[in-house]
Amino acid sequence: MFFQMIGVFLLALVEIWLAIPAGLTWGLHPALVILLVCGGTLSGVGIIIILSERIRAGSNRWLDKNRTGDASASLSALFAQIIAALQERLHSGRLYKIWLKYGIIGLGLLSPVLTSAPLAAFLGVMLNADKLKLFIWISAGVAVWTTGLTLAMYFGLILLGI
Repeated sequence: MFFQMIGVFLLALVEIWLAIPAGLTWGLHPALVILLVCGGTLSGVGIIIILSERIRAGSNRWLDKNRTGDASASLSALFAQIIAALQERLHSGRLYKIWLKYGIIGLGLLSPVLTSAPLAAFLGVMLNADKLKLFIWISAGVAVWTTGLTLAMYFGLILLGI
């Protein structure tokens, strides 16, 4: 049972859609699955929020350094072009549209079910969202969606007789 709990926690670092069915099919109690998935997902979100600030600062320094010089054939110029393309792509996806329409609250509440909470945390930090507010709203979204999805899957498995 211990390894199953660790497995659910580690799966939740990546995606709740993987962790909840795994925990229930491994025979864990739904309340334990909810706690493990919330803990794992929020651990992943916290790690992403802390690390993405450093990544953003480093990539901005790297871009500024390589835009001013004439290093068109170097590896650093190629890396700068890749970072610029990623930043441009960041402003065209589904999460960015949610960000524009609903702000930090919508991003936090909708991201656990639409994409993933760590991805939303990364996007929020890249868009200069307040980190504490971002974490609070993603936590609320994770708690609501994890509880709802776990109970729906649990009772669905009971109804199916599995």
